[in-house]
Amino acid sequence: MGLFSKKDKELESVINQIRVDLSNNYKDNAVENIKKLEQLLEEKSSGGKMKEKDYLSYKSQLDDFKHDVAHFKRTY
Repeated sequence: MGLFSKKDKELESVINQIRVDLSNNYKDNAVENIKKLEQLLEEKSSGGKMKEKDYLSYKSQLDDFKHDVAHFKRTY
């Protein structure tokens, strides 16, 4: 096995969608997808389907997204 943990495809898909939403100024969509990411992350963590290290990494990304949305300013 490699040095890096395998990325969770489902979580990565939601993360990529949040990035697209934020880059396109779709705050409402980003907020919905952040909620979805948080729910998926908690389900996978509580179900024992995720290593602690991976959980903390995804949790950090989630916190960053929440911070970005809290300070989101529309450009139009």
